[in-house]
Amino acid sequence: MQAIVVSCEGRTFFAGADLVELEQGLQQPGLLEFVTACEDASKPVIAALHGTVFGGGVVVAYACDHRIAAQGTRFAMPEVGLGLLPTFGGTQYLPRLLGIEATLQLVIDGAEWDTDRAMEAGLVDGVVPFDELQHAADAASRQGLPKRRVRDAQAHLQEPQAQGQAFADRRLFLDAMAPDFEAPRTCLQVIERGLQEPLADALLHEHEAFLKLLASAQSRRLRRLFFAERALRRGGFDRPAVEARLRAVGPDPASLLPASYALLQEAAIPDAKTLDALLVAVFGLPRHQPSLIDELLEAPA
Repeated sequence: MQAIVVSCEGRTFFAGADLVELEQGLQQPGLLEFVTACEDASKPVIAALHGTVFGGGVVVAYACDHRIAAQGTRFAMPEVGLGLLPTFGGTQYLPRLLGIEATLQLVIDGAEWDTDRAMEAGLVDGVVPFDELQHAADAASRQGLPKRRVRDAQAHLQEPQAQGQAFADRRLFLDAMAPDFEAPRTCLQVIERGLQEPLADALLHEHEAFLKLLASAQSRRLRRLFFAERALRRGGFDRPAVEARLRAVGPDPASLLPASYALLQEAAIPDAKTLDALLVAVFGLPRHQPSLIDELLEAPA
């Protein structure tokens, strides 16, 4: 075989980082070491992508020299929504591979791409029917494809004026919509700074920014909500009745806290975290801001 093929069995390719690992601390070797291993491999590395290629899955994809996707594959970088930034080189390699505007769509705007958009942006090199994916990857491995390290890509050097406008547009949007949301602003700063310094320095700065965001109150809040919303989707309680009681009280914490105590004491809802996720849904609250029931969330279980 003239190449290495990276593929996954089951319904999806790598779908993102393990949030439990984030709570326990990142362990090595990690995804950045995987990127380096792919770069250093003497043979080209081909990714066979399917399912939901999210977060860390995109890292594995761009670590490879060539990428083939099954029709129906979806791509996203959800880290900013968790109060974080794409680490393992995400803020530096993606601009080199995709250019600035496409990177900001994926990373800051929260875009979810289908295979057509991923192909147009340069994230994938080919799209095949799902049942032909492994055959296509195996065939590509015998074609004598060249090494093509993502660190050597230069899409970020194209159209500098348009790229500057892309950063300015995102800052204006954040000023208007979420002036206190730390993660997207930090992400913009890290991407822009990284394009002006050696890659090794940019990767170090990215990691430092990631650790700072990981420890922030906003990211802790958003990660807690992520798990709470999973519990909320599982249900197990009379959601319409609980929602009606919450709407009757309204979002004023002075009235909401006693009502929340009552709901929990009656076991009308499983726990305070699930209640918190429901409050965000019912009242359309900004997800990154402190909870209306912080007092209950911080109370001993």
